Amino acid sequence: MSRRRPGQRGQALLIVLAFVAAFLLILWAGLTLASSAFLGLGTVRADTRSSYALDAGLAYAMQVIDDKNGNGCNAPKTSTLTLNYPTGTITVNVGIQKGNPCHGNGATWNVTVTASGTSRTLTALVTQVGASSVVSWETFQ
Repeated sequence: MSRRRPGQRGQALLIVLAFVAAFLLILWAGLTLASSAFLGLGTVRADTRSSYALDAGLAYAMQVIDDKNGNGCNAPKTSTLTLNYPTGTITVNVGIQKGNPCHGNGATWNVTVTASGTSRTLTALVTQVGASSVVSWETFQ
């Protein structure tokens, strides 16, 4: 036969239920934050891939400019650049326009790079310094 203590009629159960409710509320908030972070991860990866693709297009343009080597004031021709990622390919288009001065040390080229899958554009000014080229400035739009 169980004996009940006088004056205690379920008060401990209410305290336990309050702690369980508080724990479940904290758990729900944590899982909500974690799911938001996981859902945003795909967007960050896609943005990173497109930024790397635009940078690869600028590196390709600089290589084409360096390979041009003394072709007067004609802008070098470029072809599309295809980058293979596990999630798919990205096609990079590079446009090069000759600036002023058009030859010799200090010659400039205006480079515009676009990539499939993004509306962003990289624009840069490449300057010839000695036998190589350097990026004077670049912008992402």
